[in-house]
Amino acid sequence: MTPRVSVRRDESLPKLAWYAVVDRRAGTCEVECGRFVEIDPSATPQWVAAGMWDGDFAKGDFHKSEHVYGSGLRVDGDDVVVVPAHSTVDRCVYARDGHVWHVSNSLVVLLGRMGARLDEEVDHRRWGESMCLGVFNYLRQFSVVHPRLSVMHQLIFEALHIGPDGTASFRFHDKPHEFRDFTDYRGQLNGALTSLWKNATDSRRARPMRAVGSASRGYDSGTVLAMVQPIVATPMISWTAQKSNTRVPELVQKVMKTNLSDDDGSEVAARLGATPRYLNLDFSKISAEMEAWCWATAQISPELAFHALLTEADSHDVPTIFFAGHAGDGVWELGLSEIMQTGQIIRGAQSGYALIEARARYGVVECSAPYLFSRSVGAIHRVSGLPEMSHWQLKNGYDRPICRRILEEAGVRREAFGWGKKAVAHDQESPQGEALREVFFEQSSWSPLTESVYRGVNLGLYFGGRSGSFVKHRGNRAKIIWTGRPDAKRMLSRWADLQRQTYLMTTGWLADRYARS
Repeated sequence: MTPRVSVRRDESLPKLAWYAVVDRRAGTCEVECGRFVEIDPSATPQWVAAGMWDGDFAKGDFHKSEHVYGSGLRVDGDDVVVVPAHSTVDRCVYARDGHVWHVSNSLVVLLGRMGARLDEEVDHRRWGESMCLGVFNYLRQFSVVHPRLSVMHQLIFEALHIGPDGTASFRFHDKPHEFRDFTDYRGQLNGALTSLWKNATDSRRARPMRAVGSASRGYDSGTVLAMVQPIVATPMISWTAQKSNTRVPELVQKVMKTNLSDDDGSEVAARLGATPRYLNLDFSKISAEMEAWCWATAQISPELAFHALLTEADSHDVPTIFFAGHAGDGVWELGLSEIMQTGQIIRGAQSGYALIEARARYGVVECSAPYLFSRSVGAIHRVSGLPEMSHWQLKNGYDRPICRRILEEAGVRREAFGWGKKAVAHDQESPQGEALREVFFEQSSWSPLTESVYRGVNLGLYFGGRSGSFVKHRGNRAKIIWTGRPDAKRMLSRWADLQRQTYLMTTGWLADRYARS
């Protein structure tokens, strides 16, 4: 039985959020959409989309597309198909309540509409961090408090098909790829990005999209900017940070013979024809709402460094595509391990994932180009190791010859990038802005004093362990970074978890806005 679809625009929802109630017994699919969500313009709508895909926009065929960024819901014959981004830095969430399915691309909206809360007795860090485990092994369930439900689910990369009898199946819609050489890979990459941009700017959209990018002194973001800027044509804003997030003192950096602080990618951006703009790394004046949305995705550190990007995007009445470089380390690095070449998309960090809820709220679609063909990473890796790539192979432990060739052939100086792994996101456990801190201390058992003591002790334990690694592995930067206990930054969390309390407070505070009256 093909379900009857009804779609309602709700301006109070986050700009790119959608929420659907699918009742297969009644044969209905009721969808609520935020301001920026595209709705099938036909007389009998069959789909909604909060993103872009490599197909004809009017057909709404993202449920069959190989490359999707954002999310959507589509009725296809007798199936209701829920399509998350084909990346691991985005997701959809859902719950099954008897024969009724509740589905959304926003955890905050799903919790609010269903009158649910995250379970305060559970460590939510495990399922939030599990996106690093890849598309086969991420944790799908998380615990909630609800009159009838104990769990909800997250959906990453794979599509959920809800059949006419209410049963679920999960399918991948990407295809295997081979690449003869660098030119072939670069050509296919360019073709996919061109198709995505054509879809995003289609005149039949209610709101054709705009684009921004980023650049650092690393490899990945600059490489994406080099590929995308010629396609977009008009100069893009390119976000960059003057300083990385390193806490390593300057003196220690001199001993290590490396500069871990300078992450200013403005030279790279300008050379590529983009307009550099600096991220604001002062978090003290962030509004309570902005910071809360940055915390509300999962129990992981928020990426507050991007609040200026979100603010700039919010000033436009169209969605903003953020072309980023997440997952470049697992796709473009020379010397990937065998398991990294299996196509599971295993990552070493959650960067990008933390902003899912904030992107929905402020109208940003994340598009990290390394995810294109990423399940064929073995074929990409063979290109990196070809003899034709020898000029761009540094063989120094931080080596991405595909990136280096793209950037150098675009005219960027060899010395300007790719000489040290850096990052901009700061590790945080509690609110940083004055406004949200006031709310947090009002609504939790924490005080500025207990927070300060907790953070001080935790930081001391962490640096004690890191100092031991530095002494033991001096001169081997990779071992210094990757040795030590995996929970070193959360030594006290088994007794009192400051980060969990922040996460629970912000999700509950925001979810209240979307509760049924």
